[in-house]
Amino acid sequence: MKLPNHITQAPEILRRYLFYQKSQHWNRQQVLDYQNAKLKEIVVYAGKYVPYYRELFREIGLDTSTFRGIEDLQKIPLLDKETLRTRQKEFIADTVHELDAQIEKTSGSTGTPLTLMIDRHCRANKYAAYARAYRWSGYRPGALRFIIKGLSLSKSKPHGYDPLRNMIYLNSSKMTRENCLAAAKLVAKYKPSIFEGYARSFIDFYNHTCNDYKIASPRGVFVYGETVTQPIREFVQSAYGAHLYDFYSHAENAVMICEKPDQKMYLMEDYFYPEIVDPQGHTAVDGYGELVGTSFYNYAMPFIRYQTRDYIRLAEYQESSNREVMDIEGRMDDYLILPNGRKEYFADGALGYAKGIITAQYIQEELNLIRVNLIVDNQFKEEYFKDIEDNFRKIKGIDNSVVFKFAIVDSLIKRESGKAPLIISRIPK
Repeated sequence: MKLPNHITQAPEILRRYLFYQKSQHWNRQQVLDYQNAKLKEIVVYAGKYVPYYRELFREIGLDTSTFRGIEDLQKIPLLDKETLRTRQKEFIADTVHELDAQIEKTSGSTGTPLTLMIDRHCRANKYAAYARAYRWSGYRPGALRFIIKGLSLSKSKPHGYDPLRNMIYLNSSKMTRENCLAAAKLVAKYKPSIFEGYARSFIDFYNHTCNDYKIASPRGVFVYGETVTQPIREFVQSAYGAHLYDFYSHAENAVMICEKPDQKMYLMEDYFYPEIVDPQGHTAVDGYGELVGTSFYNYAMPFIRYQTRDYIRLAEYQESSNREVMDIEGRMDDYLILPNGRKEYFADGALGYAKGIITAQYIQEELNLIRVNLIVDNQFKEEYFKDIEDNFRKIKGIDNSVVFKFAIVDSLIKRESGKAPLIISRIPK
């Protein structure tokens, strides 16, 4: 049996965790010094070993030997998802075979999933930085956890206890009242000290079980994978009598925002270099704009000035070494509601792996009607509509009473801010 990465890499993860325990206490100048050193390192490396950047730096006349870090970073163009999607192989370093890299895929919730190469050092950093954030939320090593997340590919049962990971689990894609009650029985009996998973799934879990079981308050509710609005935060905190700790990151390992014990969100600037840009790609003067990240640790497939398509707002007054984040405007601000009353947020791979999809948007006109608008390229074929629909029904458990209508469009419906939401629901909640 192949052991999980976090076990085989335990010594390296521990070293990086100890590093992050120290770096969280740095002053602002120490953060900037580290960022400059890492930016110089990754740019020099990318210019030498990564085909895309070799060509790009040659085109723009960037001499990596004289690159000064933060001061020169804007000389490098922003990297958008379409470029990465269509030229993925060019981002793989020539040295990838030396880095113990593994293939990972993004969920594809807003388009064709990206195939990523994540090296050993990057995996260790991600685990270590995640562990620090988890510890901030109240978790202690060895403590029993309760997890609600998409587990269709890793768990054959919708709920249960996993002794290897010491966790009670509930598959968020199979949250029937029966399954929720079965999980709640375990939670009420064994009183896990930390809750983890999708925030909106914890809302549904509470609504299904609150009249039947009294759930003891955990130390914290650690959530990820979707945008946490203020009403969601307030509901979860009130329902479970514990603070909600928000963790924001991507499979691309280019950005990270965590909530610290002071219950404020911060850019993790010892993990990546962040930029906040306006629609023209310039530094946002008011602290509100698209989050752009440069990864420090993934040498198998480095991303420099990577556009996340997520917008954030920084606090006006900054006194911390890591800048405070007031709001994260992500891509999952709404949900579809199915005829059986179940809510679907598409937090884990809504489109499957159909080729040629640039981005998508779901519009629920009626309870039994979901329109799927797609922006595609020339790789997409109309017969993929059937494959996508079959994948929805198989993975998400959507029955034949729901009709899907697909359309290829030139643009998506956007908010006033310019962001196109993944889901637009026109069903009264």
